[in-house]
Amino acid sequence: MPEIFVTTPRGFRWPFSKGLVVESLVNAGVEVPVADEIAHAIEQSLRASGRTEISSDELKERMIEEVERRCGAEAAKRVARQTQTFEEILIEDEHGERPFSKGVLVRSLEEAGFSLGEAHELAKRVEQALRQAGKVRLDADELEDFVAGVIKEQYGKDARKRYQKRLEYGGGIFVVEEGGEPRVPFSKGILSQSLMAAGLSPDRAYRMAREVERELIREGKRVVGRSELRRRVAELLERRIGEEVAERYRVLRAVRRLERPMHILIGGVSGVGKSTLAASLAYRLGITRMTSTDSVREILRATTSRDLVPTLHTSSFDAWRALVEVLGLKGEPSDEVILQGFRDQVARVSVGIRAIQERNARERTSVVIEGVHVVPGFLNHPLQSEVVQIPMLVVVRDEKVHKGRFRLRERETAGRRSMDKYLDNFAALRMIQDHLEALARAMGVPIIPGDNLDKAVEKGLEVITERFHTLVRVHGRGEEVET
Repeated sequence: MPEIFVTTPRGFRWPFSKGLVVESLVNAGVEVPVADEIAHAIEQSLRASGRTEISSDELKERMIEEVERRCGAEAAKRVARQTQTFEEILIEDEHGERPFSKGVLVRSLEEAGFSLGEAHELAKRVEQALRQAGKVRLDADELEDFVAGVIKEQYGKDARKRYQKRLEYGGGIFVVEEGGEPRVPFSKGILSQSLMAAGLSPDRAYRMAREVERELIREGKRVVGRSELRRRVAELLERRIGEEVAERYRVLRAVRRLERPMHILIGGVSGVGKSTLAASLAYRLGITRMTSTDSVREILRATTSRDLVPTLHTSSFDAWRALVEVLGLKGEPSDEVILQGFRDQVARVSVGIRAIQERNARERTSVVIEGVHVVPGFLNHPLQSEVVQIPMLVVVRDEKVHKGRFRLRERETAGRRSMDKYLDNFAALRMIQDHLEALARAMGVPIIPGDNLDKAVEKGLEVITERFHTLVRVHGRGEEVET
């Protein structure tokens, strides 16, 4: 069935829609069932005649005729007076003419501090009022006054004044330190990242950042102190989500004021989600440096021959094979032999890990280090007192989930990281995981269940927050002091 198009005097055309006709008629006060009957009758008439195009003026005339026949002359006059939904409303400004856009108006209303829902509803009311008034062309100032009038009717004089003054915020809202300087522009992006560090999803974090911005605009705030901004955010988190997340936000904000950098060390065998957790925590905490111990091992392999250090040139779970060759062992390896090979490789790679930690400590830089070689007992370095070191171990206790990770990895890498070698050595991997978990428990290293990666991120943030509770005391009204 051929499509029917509506053409406008300016040459634009779009598909005929019964919905546009119904919306226009309802806007003029016609009951929905009657409007639907009229729209259906017009469509049937057009299709019966074989028409594929109708002008907006002719379509309007047909609507008026049908309304007069079914609803009377008064209803027909209302339809005739208004601008239909398929007719353009043109706005004139110094740049020329442009069609009225609810989307553009929504953005202006958001800049005035209205929520997205409020902005959409207001934009809809404005368009409805413009069409009922029969507006087909108006200048930008006239539109501005029209919108202000609708806002006053809906939300009162203060809301209207806020909308009319929204352009004053073109230079932005500024955040200042306690002494009044330096001034930096308020950033929803930066605030969103802080909220994600507290455990919010990116979408929810951005929505809450926008809500904070709207509150500041509503109150006419052009400059806000950083401590006041943090207090506002914490209170909003308490109202919207709960005390636990608000407390985490307070602690993590206080962390930024500590002089010592943060070194997050994430261990675990292959396939438990270390890299995903490391990337998520680094992003949420704004840490730009991240290192994998596999990279350290590759560098050491490039500088050390296989003959000199054979365990470096194997995977962590089969490093025992190098020992078998050196020691001349025969038969299936015992658990102790497998662990001996693993520990030997860890000891070699730990030299490089310590060097990375020391350099970042000297530079006072935060870093996330992840890998199977992050093992309790091998993490100390001479400058450890200069940093806040937070180790954690990721484990996956469900064997089916663990195996599934290797299958997923193979698909995601188009076979470049084959699952076969991991599944062939799965028993050794699980035994090494048990060993690492025992070490972690003995040394008080937090254990992160990696079966659910979203929950792992949540638990990781919880570990970091609890660690900083020993360094930071957070008072009820958002004041932060180092202990």
